[in-house]
Amino acid sequence: MNPKKKPAFMRQEWFRFGNSKKWVKWRKPRGNKSKLRRHFREKGFMPDPGYGGPVSLRMLHPSGMQEVMVNNVGQLNGLDVEVNAVRIAAGVGGFKRIAIQKKAEELKLKVLNPKKIELRKKQKEVKKSEHKEEKK
Repeated sequence: MNPKKKPAFMRQEWFRFGNSKKWVKWRKPRGNKSKLRRHFREKGFMPDPGYGGPVSLRMLHPSGMQEVMVNNVGQLNGLDVEVNAVRIAAGVGGFKRIAIQKKAEELKLKVLNPKKIELRKKQKEVKKSEHKEEKK
């Protein structure tokens, strides 16, 4: 086993029950005579603390940047371009989201969950034109 690569932790006897995702997802083996629980080598691997990543890399985005949750434009002030990446909160609406994305673009901050602004503008224009046609 390559020490740099974590093994795929799969449910015990996952191979007997088909390829559905349900059986590939990890569940702790609890059986009294379970070979996997008793760490028999040929039965696979169980997650242990030894498989954890380095402390310096924990809680970082895969890009290597630290995620910062943002709810409004004011929270973008004081963020470092090289260290921080912005994630816009799920509860933020469309209008405020567009403002946050524009401000982040000006500050050259990376947005981890951007929405396509041009597409939203086109959708609004189409809805307005449809609404006008209905009135006529």
